[in-house]
Amino acid sequence: MTFSTRIHPADEMFRFELAAPHRTAEVANLLYFTTGRQIFEAVAGVVAWRFQGFGGVRSLLDFASGYGRSTRFLVEALAPGKITVAEIDPAAVRFQQETFGVRGVAAGSEPESLALEGSFDVVVASSFFSHLPAARFEAWLARLYALVAAGGVLIFSAHGMGLLPEGEPIEPSGIAFRPVSETQRLEGTEYGTSYVSPEFVRRVAARAARAAGATGADARLVALPYGLCGFQDLYVLCRPPVPAGPDPRPPLVPRGAFVHGAVENGNAVARGWAVGDRDERPPDVRLLLGERVAEVSPGQGAEGARRDWRFTFPVAGTDPDALVRIEAVSARGVVRILVAETLRPYLPRV
Repeated sequence: MTFSTRIHPADEMFRFELAAPHRTAEVANLLYFTTGRQIFEAVAGVVAWRFQGFGGVRSLLDFASGYGRSTRFLVEALAPGKITVAEIDPAAVRFQQETFGVRGVAAGSEPESLALEGSFDVVVASSFFSHLPAARFEAWLARLYALVAAGGVLIFSAHGMGLLPEGEPIEPSGIAFRPVSETQRLEGTEYGTSYVSPEFVRRVAARAARAAGATGADARLVALPYGLCGFQDLYVLCRPPVPAGPDPRPPLVPRGAFVHGAVENGNAVARGWAVGDRDERPPDVRLLLGERVAEVSPGQGAEGARRDWRFTFPVAGTDPDALVRIEAVSARGVVRILVAETLRPYLPRV
């Protein structure tokens, strides 16, 4: 199957990328597809652990799949006829059916509205539970886990408490909810932004398992901090019989940030920080001008340590509309884009 780069004009994930400051359509495309691939790679890592690859998967449900940011990568690995997408927006379901050839079903806002028969080896819900208040989090977790086949997995992500904005208190309940998100389609009280502790997830996962007839000991929960795109925590809730052996350890996308950018005395200056997985040395950070690697700052220091980075290069001779990228590269070779923009917004207007 030929990889589809078609993006629906109503795709909120693409529009979110495009709305960022200094953002061009070229950069929005780059970041949209990069995130979609990283989500797919996180799922593929779990599938390799549980099923030895997609060849062992008979069926997959991609829940809250939007307009297919990551589904387009899934159909490259698994036959579209084995993939079902579920989404609250019927237009998004139709788009995915027509573009990727997958099965599709429109879901309502309540768990009881999800009319699906049978079960799935893999159920994926990326960046869905990161938007739910406590009661809806638990209800939807129970509904989706009930759709997992024997020996299958529910893969879902959530914002960890470490992402809670600085100065906001950690809730004793283990979940903090704010009625704000990037979507304009749903009420903030139903679909906002939530931050959860691993203890909260363990509690609701245990109740979901019991509701489906499995005990806490039978339903294995795997927690992978920052396991989705180096940002959200990734969880895997297994349906018995559960696999033996160690937890999966998919390569982690480095974390990091662009802290400062400016043009000073004829030089472009950029600085920030980056960190790899807990058992990795700090990431290398590289500067690309266009497609050329202009400089590499090697990662040095203790495993799991955060590092700072800084680049300075002359503005003269650099096309102001050429793409400037700064990327963190982990010791395992995983890349995170920290900067992707042009010099144009930083230059004086004439």
